[in-house]
Amino acid sequence: MCETEILEGDDLLFSPIESYNDTSEESADFKLSTIEKNTILKVIEKHNGNISKAAKELGLTRTALYRRLSKYDI
Repeated sequence: MCETEILEGDDLLFSPIESYNDTSEESADFKLSTIEKNTILKVIEKHNGNISKAAKELGLTRTALYRRLSKYDI
């Protein structure tokens, strides 16, 4: 199971997902912001540009949705 005589915690993997060690918060934040931006775009498109209906579906106030639109330059 390992290259040395002593078995260590890093030598044990229970699934291939565990071998992925990306702990960068910036990377996770970028992915989250991309998901948020895409979700906002889809909901606005679904409601034909009606910000009030889109905000209600997203569980946001109109003001909060406008702030996010500004944040993502939409």
